[in-house]
Amino acid sequence: MLFNISADLALERLQAQTDIDRQVRMARMMFITVIPGQEAVYALKRREALLIAADRQQGANVPGSETPHITAEAAEHGVSRFEKAFEILTRDQHWAVGSQMIEAVRRSANAVLAAAKSAPEIRAAADIDWQDVRAYAQA
Repeated sequence: MLFNISADLALERLQAQTDIDRQVRMARMMFITVIPGQEAVYALKRREALLIAADRQQGANVPGSETPHITAEAAEHGVSRFEKAFEILTRDQHWAVGSQMIEAVRRSANAVLAAAKSAPEIRAAADIDWQDVRAYAQA
């Protein structure tokens, strides 16, 4: 029986890349909801939060119609729009740092995968240590 080593390595590489991508998706889920459309909602909330934060009167001069997401959430949680805006911007900053960490890990894993020459090296590329990202996500 003959084995096609290059085909086997290509399959190993494809599996490792799929595994890396899956792990990255799971890492992102430690910070954000990854369902279609949710990124657009986060962007809208961030824009609204920035409007409120930019107002010298903690959002008092910003009409509620310009901040519908924050206005509704603040009312539901019994807090001011400014408090809700602060919470959203704090979470956004946490995600920004987490995203940078995840991307650094992803780029590193992809570089290791690209340089791998054997099946064990290819598999090792997908053996990612997420400990630092996990710790930051829980902070």
